[in-house]
Amino acid sequence: MSNKNQHLSPEDAEIIKNQAFSDTLPGTLLKDFQALLDFIGSDGIEVTKTTQHIGMKYLFELNERMTRPVETELKRPQQKAFPNLHGLYLLLRVSGLARLVKDKNKTLLKLDPDVLASWQQLNAVERYFSLLFCWILRGDEEILGEPRSWRIQGFLRCLQIYQFTKQLDSKEESEARYMIGLTFAGLHNIALMTLFGFLTGKPKINADGSVEGVELSDFGRTLLAYFDTATTLYMDENDDELSDGFYGFCAKDLMPLFPHWQNRLLIKEREVLTEGYSVIAVKVRDAVRKLAVPHDAVLHDFAMSILDAFNFDDDHLYEFVYKNELGKNETVMHPFSDDGDYWADDMTLGEMPIHEGMTFVFHYDFGDDWRFECQIESLIKEAGKYKEPKVIEKKGRAPKQYYY
Repeated sequence: MSNKNQHLSPEDAEIIKNQAFSDTLPGTLLKDFQALLDFIGSDGIEVTKTTQHIGMKYLFELNERMTRPVETELKRPQQKAFPNLHGLYLLLRVSGLARLVKDKNKTLLKLDPDVLASWQQLNAVERYFSLLFCWILRGDEEILGEPRSWRIQGFLRCLQIYQFTKQLDSKEESEARYMIGLTFAGLHNIALMTLFGFLTGKPKINADGSVEGVELSDFGRTLLAYFDTATTLYMDENDDELSDGFYGFCAKDLMPLFPHWQNRLLIKEREVLTEGYSVIAVKVRDAVRKLAVPHDAVLHDFAMSILDAFNFDDDHLYEFVYKNELGKNETVMHPFSDDGDYWADDMTLGEMPIHEGMTFVFHYDFGDDWRFECQIESLIKEAGKYKEPKVIEKKGRAPKQYYY
């Protein structure tokens, strides 16, 4: 068998090529992930208010639907008490198959019909690699509310542990050290490594945090070695995430090994609203101002309108902070700021991932730390009567900006 790109040895290519894919191979990923999709169904399920994880009332039943239910003595467990569910929830969010939807006073985790339709058209190998690359490329721990004690996240953390241990004297010593190192990857990442079939066996976490009961599979060991090379070529200058082109590079090597791998899961682009407006309630302390903001208004104009609505001066820097479609924080900074994801004079309200019920923060004056809580109460997509941000309702007395 030939491998034109020469990034896989013939022996490694053969190991990967001979791997069978089904609901339970190379791990039980597809079976357990489908069980989660079926459980959510068309109605969605409620998530917790603070972490936006799967609601506690569902966890025991969902756990029992997994191939390997987790034993726990906790009476009121959180999602992270079930590492397999915690990992599958991450895949659910980063794949775009589920999104958060505000429903009156609660938030639901609902399946996206377009992405779900794409998922249903994929075969087992396409589903497997779609989820794997979602984890590799988008699996930020921030989505789970996990602290980023390492600069890198998820799969890349597991891969870096492999890179630290691969140079030891013997294969046996390297893999023994790898199992010790996985302790620092987080239980949900160990669960995902097992679900994806990189590890075989049943993980057991000892009192000292060490992992036993699992070992690297031939398939997992070979893919780790391959991704070791691929990530080195495509790690960005900050050395904490992969640059564009990584998926295409890997697909060019791996897809020829699997004739049935022709498609990947739909990755939806953010919808940009250019017409219409949103009614946004802005609250600071006990004062509320409702503003009608056109979707084509730049965020700097919106920021100035908030300050004007509360009789604040505009002498300080600010940022808008919101969670994107995946649940990861994004910031839109004052035009004079040096660092940020976006800048307020170059981004409109309609370019944010806005939806009814969405909440975000307008953080003003980083010294005095004013935080204005914003919520989109209604969203009108049709062309409206507002050409610029306008206060349409006032409630409560605005606080004094300064006390001197």
